[in-house]
Amino acid sequence: MTGLTQTTSSNAIRQTLSELSPGLKSLLAFEPSNLRAVGEIARTPALLAEVRASLPAIEARAKAPASPKDVERIIGAKFATYRQPERSDGEWAMFWADYKAVLEDVPASALEAAMDAIIRDPKIEFLPKPAKLREIAMLTENRAVRAFDRARQAIELADRPPEQPKVGLPPIVTAKPPKPSEEDRARVKAWAREFAQQDEARKAAEKAQRRADMPDTSGAPDQTGVTPAMRAHLAQKQDKGRAA
Repeated sequence: MTGLTQTTSSNAIRQTLSELSPGLKSLLAFEPSNLRAVGEIARTPALLAEVRASLPAIEARAKAPASPKDVERIIGAKFATYRQPERSDGEWAMFWADYKAVLEDVPASALEAAMDAIIRDPKIEFLPKPAKLREIAMLTENRAVRAFDRARQAIELADRPPEQPKVGLPPIVTAKPPKPSEEDRARVKAWAREFAQQDEARKAAEKAQRRADMPDTSGAPDQTGVTPAMRAHLAQKQDKGRAA
């Protein structure tokens, strides 16, 4: 036996669970949506307080192994459906010894769920043997385990720290800029005039430099309109081009 079952008797577990409010019982065991059941419990203070207080009993109901008396009680309850042959006391003792030995570590809730599943299965006409019954118990979903999972998840959800707000970019300023004053307008116009004057002076200096760099090609033009000095300048440029 585990420490849980040693400190929590079967009667105490059943007593605690029987005192749960109808709303909590419904959410833990019968609500189809796991998400809705967990969320509803986590955000309802009364249900959350109730499930916190009852969690040890809910867990014990889901996990506590079946006692020898539980095995006899749960299986014997179905003898009305699965008729048993006449047996001597010794044969009955051997019958129960086999079931108790094989099912000793199976939770009582799983064994109850297995027997309910067997009754609903049209293919099963006889009480399964111990090993088969154990297999069915391990594979069958039961409400006790579902109730414990939902109770635990609801408490974890309620105790989860709130998410920190995300740090985003600073807000975009959409206010219109102020209109320029008369002083601002006058200063901009002065800058514009000064720039225009400087640009004109630069252009004039560049033009004068280009003229100074040009050779003197004045003189009387020939019949083609080219002066001898210009023709000599053009020939000199051609010679430089060939040399390059």
